[in-house]
Amino acid sequence: MAENSRVFVDSNYFVALFNSSDTLHTRALDPARGIDSQDTPLVISNLVFLEVVTVLSQRRGRRVAIEVGEHLLTNSLITIIHVDELLQRESWRIFQNSKEKNISFVDASIIAIMQSERVGTLLTFDIRDFKKLQKLYRFNFYEF
Repeated sequence: MAENSRVFVDSNYFVALFNSSDTLHTRALDPARGIDSQDTPLVISNLVFLEVVTVLSQRRGRRVAIEVGEHLLTNSLITIIHVDELLQRESWRIFQNSKEKNISFVDASIIAIMQSERVGTLLTFDIRDFKKLQKLYRFNFYEF
């Protein structure tokens, strides 16, 4: 199936980008500039959204979490895919078949959505954890 130009974004990227005290904040700035300058269409899931606002609420406070949540919900370049029953079953299958201990159910859902939506690129700081899944599901990592 043909891939499109959209990039799926993992929660750890947004957490680092919107949290200046995060150890990965500086690393998140370069991709942000590239994404902004090229109007790159992004994809997240409702589960990633949930992780982002929850972690930011815990680390930076509710005000920041709400601002970032509003940004994610209203940004015309971000599509939020909701994990329905079909995607949940596929995510569960991927999760069950993964031998990697650091692959969470949300990570498995990212792969399921990328396959379903034909998104060929993943922006994440967890490259090591996703590396073996990359071989099985054939996707690229966003270069930064």
